[in-house]
Amino acid sequence: MNEILTSLFPLQNSWLLIVTFLLATVSIVLHYQNKDKWAVACLFFTALGLRLFMAHLDPFLHDWDERYHALVARNMMDHPLVPMLRTHPLLPYDFTAWCCNHVWLHKQPLFMWQMALSMKLFGVPEYAIRYPSVLMGAIGVLLIYRIALLMTANKRIAFIAALLTCFSYYHLEMVAGYFGMDQNDVAFDFYVLASIWAYAEYRKKASAKWIVLIGVFAGCAVLNKWLTGLLVYAGWGLNILFTLKDRQSRKEIIHLILSLVVCAIVFVPWQLYILHTFPTEAHYELAYNSKHIWEAVEGHKGDNWYYYDFFNLYFGNYIWLLLPIGLLVLLFAKYYRNKTSIAVVTCFVAVFIFFSLIAQTKIYCYMMVVVPLGYILMAIGVYHLLVLTTLRRWLYIPVMMTVALTVFRLPDITEEHDAKILSNNWALKTQRTKVYKHLKESVPPNTNVILNVPEYEEVELMFFNKGIEAFAWCPNKKDFDQYLAKPENHIAAFHGQNGHVAEPYILQDKRIFIIPIDL
Repeated sequence: MNEILTSLFPLQNSWLLIVTFLLATVSIVLHYQNKDKWAVACLFFTALGLRLFMAHLDPFLHDWDERYHALVARNMMDHPLVPMLRTHPLLPYDFTAWCCNHVWLHKQPLFMWQMALSMKLFGVPEYAIRYPSVLMGAIGVLLIYRIALLMTANKRIAFIAALLTCFSYYHLEMVAGYFGMDQNDVAFDFYVLASIWAYAEYRKKASAKWIVLIGVFAGCAVLNKWLTGLLVYAGWGLNILFTLKDRQSRKEIIHLILSLVVCAIVFVPWQLYILHTFPTEAHYELAYNSKHIWEAVEGHKGDNWYYYDFFNLYFGNYIWLLLPIGLLVLLFAKYYRNKTSIAVVTCFVAVFIFFSLIAQTKIYCYMMVVVPLGYILMAIGVYHLLVLTTLRRWLYIPVMMTVALTVFRLPDITEEHDAKILSNNWALKTQRTKVYKHLKESVPPNTNVILNVPEYEEVELMFFNKGIEAFAWCPNKKDFDQYLAKPENHIAAFHGQNGHVAEPYILQDKRIFIIPIDL
């Protein structure tokens, strides 16, 4: 077990975890003393530190789907308007296979542009791709505090919601790349949350600035994960419907339309560009996206109760029961009944119903977009349960810490990673990543093609070795002679991996360098 913990929590990162917990404790104490600005500032740095810790937790790229996002983002450093998985596809490929194709339009580009920018600033180690998620996750804590404050006008509730968001287990694992869709979902969730925050500010003061920002953030959300990014307009639209006879509501319809125009200005140009520049791939991906509603794509299926079973995953073991309590309080307490609250509840319920009962493709992370809003409802539940007891003054700090640690779920994080180490997956990934990072030291200087890489790990090899095209197989002799056996190609191959030895002609061809490394 000591070996596991040493591997899981390297000495150079352990101090970060300790400091963040100290900061969290200071934040709770400051909040208890009504020093809210300092409390929230400490909570921001707590969130930043936790996510930095998670970003450095695994010294490799995760299988699904982080390595693909990372490789496309790296290629975008040189070609920002041409998303590519393989920059020079030397062998024939299927353009519909997002794991193995050339022009890669499987995801919208904004989060990968952010990853590319991060690598421009910090180089190309695996953790650099996670830094935008670290920052967005920390800022998200501030956004949820402000949204909750505008909803409830209660600093206690706002702080509890921010605290829960700070320690969100599922979000932390996505920052680490452990859960799909990793950095894609972190960025998407952030921009949706930012659009809801801008709407909450608009409800306080309906200025042009907030109308524009709602549109900008919603457009950015679409540029990460398509039309679910328009979620804020569901809450806004429902509020308008409730007050349609009001003259002010008619003016608000114009504001909504203007915001939608801004939103379109943000995300439509990219759609037009790819339809013009990569029409075959773009039309296929647009059609494929719509399949998620009517079909269980890639085997991601489940019954209509699928998401009900995973409240524990999102919100913490059984502590999620605070959520319906908060929802009931919100619905029946007149002092919480405002348009911001209606919008937040609408967004939460709409996403839950849509992905539980309508969409046929079931993936856990689809619900993550509204989990921070669920934390607001839980915070209302925590606060009102404390109000019911005469001991609340003495219970406040221990209850806050208990709730935060329950949502954090450090045992689950360690169990997940312990399991990987014990099953040798973690150690094997780490060892192979070291090989890929130093591969150019083991092959001739001009090598630009690598064959017989472990399945799917050719993506990682290409990420760490710019200019090399790698393949997780050996083509047959005919394809090799037709596509690869050219003067400009300098070829190397691994002798064998996973019990699969390279094709005999590969081992006998003197033009091919056999890499003296056993994977």
